[in-house]
Amino acid sequence: MKAIRVHTFGGPENLVYEDVPEPKPGFGEVVIAVAAAGINPADYKFRNGMLAAAVPKLPFVPGMDIAGRVVSLGKGVSGWKVGDRVMALLQLMGNGAYQEQVAVPVEWCTLTPDQLDDVTAAALPTPAVTAFQWIEEGLKVGPGVKLLVVGAVGAVGRIACFAAKARGAHVTAAVRRAQMPDVVHADATIALEDDFQAAGYFDAIADTVGGETAARFLPSLKAGGTLSTVATDPVLNPDGYDVTIEFFANHADEVMLKRAAVAVASGELSIAPPTTMPLRKATDAHVVLERGGAGKIVLVTENPL
Repeated sequence: MKAIRVHTFGGPENLVYEDVPEPKPGFGEVVIAVAAAGINPADYKFRNGMLAAAVPKLPFVPGMDIAGRVVSLGKGVSGWKVGDRVMALLQLMGNGAYQEQVAVPVEWCTLTPDQLDDVTAAALPTPAVTAFQWIEEGLKVGPGVKLLVVGAVGAVGRIACFAAKARGAHVTAAVRRAQMPDVVHADATIALEDDFQAAGYFDAIADTVGGETAARFLPSLKAGGTLSTVATDPVLNPDGYDVTIEFFANHADEVMLKRAAVAVASGELSIAPPTTMPLRKATDAHVVLERGGAGKIVLVTENPL
């Protein structure tokens, strides 16, 4: 079967399309024939070595988000059958999503709703699980909370707005002025280009951008408030505002993933349609990803959708 592997850290050209052995399921695992694999910004940071400490060994297969069908069951697996349509958030970096088949612990998987196609399903796991856990477990957003979401039209930011609204928060979306028409699931919108002056207005900030862009909003955060970021560009506080800055990371969560999938399938949660590219064109996909502004990209395999 075919896979994309990284043998040495570096640029997009280091993504190698090659033959690898088909996997066999271990105890508690299922093998999934991958129909589609979602790409996330973290993928190129693993590829270029920025997150090398999390890679157990080279070569490795990047990617964390998949949708496809179960083709075999390992010992100890019950309640699942060959042919089930599933989606999953992979957690073991090294044996990732960019391949035609992958063995996955069954607790990382959830059934794909009938109304959801595989491409849309593959676009969801990392953004959806991150956003729901971030809002509910990280920031613990509740009714009446005034929340600012920085980067609210990206895959994670968009779902974070939805998750916060579902918990009764008042959500303000901060995006580039050109992106303002694309904002959904928010009560108000501000442009990142503007100088926002509402001191101490927000109870919390959920940031997907990082760096100086996020730091500019620290004066708008109430004393004792929290800015939580999922960006790898650090948010600094040189002026010493009385706030907490935290980095948030997700973990596998079948319940959160299922909730997001059902919400999208029902039309309650709106996500931007992803762009598709063939698995063998992963190098081109990473070039587009790093250039920015292309939205969500999903790699599709030769397996039937």
